[in-house]
Amino acid sequence: EQPSFWHWVALSATMAIALAVRLWHLDTLPPGLYRDEATNGLDALRVIAGEHPLYFTANNGREPLFMYLLALSVRLLGRTPGALRLVAAVLGTLTVLVSYWLGHELYGRRVGLVFAVLLSVTVWPVNLSRIALRAVGLPLFIGAMLALTWLGLRRHSIWPMAAAGLCWGLSFYTYLAARFTLLALPLVVLYLWRLRPDARWWRGWLTLASVAFAVAMPLGVYIVTHWQATMGRAGQVSVFDSAISQGHPWVALLRNLMAALLGPFLRGDFIPRHNVPLRPAFGPLMAPFGLVGLALMLARVRRDSASGMVLIWCGVMAVPTVLAEGAPHFLRAVGVLPLLFLLPSVGLDWAAAQLSRWRRWLPTFATVAVLLIAGTTDLLTYWRHLNSQAVYYNFESGATALAAQVNR
Repeated sequence: EQPSFWHWVALSATMAIALAVRLWHLDTLPPGLYRDEATNGLDALRVIAGEHPLYFTANNGREPLFMYLLALSVRLLGRTPGALRLVAAVLGTLTVLVSYWLGHELYGRRVGLVFAVLLSVTVWPVNLSRIALRAVGLPLFIGAMLALTWLGLRRHSIWPMAAAGLCWGLSFYTYLAARFTLLALPLVVLYLWRLRPDARWWRGWLTLASVAFAVAMPLGVYIVTHWQATMGRAGQVSVFDSAISQGHPWVALLRNLMAALLGPFLRGDFIPRHNVPLRPAFGPLMAPFGLVGLALMLARVRRDSASGMVLIWCGVMAVPTVLAEGAPHFLRAVGVLPLLFLLPSVGLDWAAAQLSRWRRWLPTFATVAVLLIAGTTDLLTYWRHLNSQAVYYNFESGATALAAQVNR
């Protein structure tokens, strides 16, 4: 079935809103420039000056892709917070578009559109797109990889699988959590192999893995040969560090697991740089639909490969925040973003469909109304948060103002 004119209007409006909320006062909100953002900017200046490292070792080590994009932006726009954050805004907006594509591949155009709307206006993805931190690149490349994989399986075409491998390989150059895809994707492949005859395709999977290996190999060699420099940060924040767990690592691990499970529905990240403190990832209005979506996926897991993949992926990619202090931590858990918001998308779509027995137009009306209320609530809450004292101090606005005075 071909999408209607109004479907494309809705998608275009969603993309316009996504871009607008990411660009609005981007240079001054959040106020200041947090030290991690500033360090990334200094490394962008190193690139502009002629250095081209494969891995940036300052500030506990960082993958390179975001730094090179920052260098391009700073070269074009100058040494400003806006130039740094523009890269995150562009990557975040592209992630919204990829989420529509992925949702469409897995559950159809209607769910894909709801998925895109949620990523365009919900606090977590919006905030991630307005700070110059490299984690914002991971959802884009992982989402594209999963969409291309599904397309390749559906068409039994080798080229989408090769493109999926390219995206997977590039994801390792974005953020530390990408390394957990080395567990997540094989588990997804094993699950699909058992459930879907068309997924028993050695040539397709081998193509994906080979391209990804070729792309990621230079960074992989660097990691293996510089283990302490590239993996030291993980040890610093691990729950198995006695200074963090107070000598009870398994208790801390269980506590983190419960916190990660509640993060989307009840109690989110408490750090003002990452979230409106303690606000659940889905927001209070969408959290019930997220629970409905979770229940539906659990019920369908033996017959619906998309549902099984969502659950496996979110479970594995939540491990980085479970294993570290401060769970749920919305940066460490960023690997779940390409699929997590499919839970409320599927839940809302199912709930709206139950209304079709009364009026044909009622499901669409109810979906639009819920998304409008939820989106407006999230954005108003987020704008108030950006002007809060907590954000002012967490983004080191006083130090930024002092630095600007020194520069002048």
